[in-house]
Amino acid sequence: MNQQQNSLRLPEQNNVMMIGRLTRDPELRRTGTGKAVCSFDIAISRRFKDQVTGEWKDADPTFVPIVVWGDMAERCGDRLKKGIPVHVEGRLQTNKWEGADGSKRSRLEVIASRVQFLSIVKAESAAAIGAKPAEDSSAAPESQASSNDGDDYEDIPF
Repeated sequence: MNQQQNSLRLPEQNNVMMIGRLTRDPELRRTGTGKAVCSFDIAISRRFKDQVTGEWKDADPTFVPIVVWGDMAERCGDRLKKGIPVHVEGRLQTNKWEGADGSKRSRLEVIASRVQFLSIVKAESAAAIGAKPAEDSSAAPESQASSNDGDDYEDIPF
């Protein structure tokens, strides 16, 4: 029976999807070969109904480190800032290293395959963080202009 258990092959699945807000500005850097890598943390939480009071409450947040590579890392470094909501898809990976005191250290992080920005950075905010605005909304035809200025998070379904 023990040999039978060892021969059992389970499909491996390592996918995560989460929505949260950046807890700090992203850190964009380059590897020795020049490849862009961007790191940031997001805070995620869940809502639950208190069984005693019947009120909806927010659970304590969970802070998740995110690592993004390549062209997407550059876009994240240019356009994201603390507080912006994002949808992240990726996989879990353990990062291991040796601390300055010689101790073994590790942390679980998400290696992002997709980062979707859930907030639009206004032109004046983009200039403040060094990003290029997507388009000049005054040049857009009136039928395509949006009345949402990007600050109204009440339409986001979470």
